[in-house]
Amino acid sequence: MTTYTATRPLDGNADEYFAYIADPENLPAYFPHMVSARSQPDGTVETTARVDTDRDGEEETVTSDARFDADYAAREIRWSAPGPNDYSGSLRLDDDTAHLTIDTTEDIPGIQLALEDSLAAIAENLRKKA
Repeated sequence: MTTYTATRPLDGNADEYFAYIADPENLPAYFPHMVSARSQPDGTVETTARVDTDRDGEEETVTSDARFDADYAAREIRWSAPGPNDYSGSLRLDDDTAHLTIDTTEDIPGIQLALEDSLAAIAENLRKKA
């Protein structure tokens, strides 16, 4: 299992940040390649993304149901998606720092930059809302 991590200082109120990231409908606004995310009645989130799954240089549209759990007391969301790569992750907020972690069995080119870009997008989106 490979773990990728990124951290970023929080420039605002951690509870406001968490309210934003805990809403799965906001996922496409800060995760690269995600096109849509819709909460399902069974507690999963249907996600659609454009990714190069077969590494041929062309992005394919991939739709799947993922677990998405928000723990408000811990200010942490955890998710996992079924599939051959055991993809899962978490985004946890302390009072002054955001911690993003992705676990997968596959080496994913560019994922470190994508994690850092996601945290930057969250911060920018929240700054615009303020």
